[in-house]
Amino acid sequence: MDSFNLSLLIDGIVGQSDNQILNIVLPIGLKVLGGLLLLLVGWVISIRLSAWANAFFETSDLIEETIEKVLVQLIRFGVLTVAVVLVLQLFGVQAATILALLSGVALAIGLAVQGTLSNVAAGVMLLVLRPIKIGEWVEAAGEGGSVSRVGLFRTDIITINNVLVSIPNTAVFQAPIHNYTRLGRRRMTAVVGVAYDSDVDRVCDILRKVLADNPAWDSDPAPYLYVSNLGDFSVDISVWAWADGSVYFDAQANFKLDAKKALDAAGIEIPFPHHVEIRRLE
Repeated sequence: MDSFNLSLLIDGIVGQSDNQILNIVLPIGLKVLGGLLLLLVGWVISIRLSAWANAFFETSDLIEETIEKVLVQLIRFGVLTVAVVLVLQLFGVQAATILALLSGVALAIGLAVQGTLSNVAAGVMLLVLRPIKIGEWVEAAGEGGSVSRVGLFRTDIITINNVLVSIPNTAVFQAPIHNYTRLGRRRMTAVVGVAYDSDVDRVCDILRKVLADNPAWDSDPAPYLYVSNLGDFSVDISVWAWADGSVYFDAQANFKLDAKKALDAAGIEIPFPHHVEIRRLE
């Protein structure tokens, strides 16, 4: 059926007047009015349907949240596309003509926005391979933060300073991605420098106690401490300890503070570089 015969129906209803001008203007006016009404209805349906789909996805675990947002956008754009096609058919444009027109427009747009299409392709790959998900803490394209959205064109990351950074998908996909959340646990590598006259075994015992007193650090695997460097001013002791990713930053900050307090209380010096300035008297 050609456009549900809306165009022919309008012409048949209003095309009976003796006024030739009215016979021309009235059908066109009704078609314009009908077209606007179709667009309005399509717009309302797209909003309602996408809102319903979003509410359904939020209460269901069938689809991952990252893909849910894209599906909601596709549903909305799909309904709007159907509305536009119906409007074109209302004005007598045949389906084959619409398809040819859409193909030509798609080709022209594709040549004009190759970069944008690359972002779409990269967005699809991000959704398929899923190296990042909403809520994960990542570093991508030189930006670090929590992923808030993975769209067809851009990926949004909220930094630790609560700044929204929107990155083109191509930049995200082509660069290395550091995902700090996916594996759950993270290992801290901290370096503590002490004076050369310090008892290294005692220092290690103090640092182990600092770790043991904080329940955030895992006991399996047990923390590992070793002398990693004999520097110009200090003996450097490296500390390896594991913690859950959700408490890692707090645990790391607390370790540095507690280690400084414990070493000070034990009378162990944490040295710093000394510079000797020699002045020549004229």
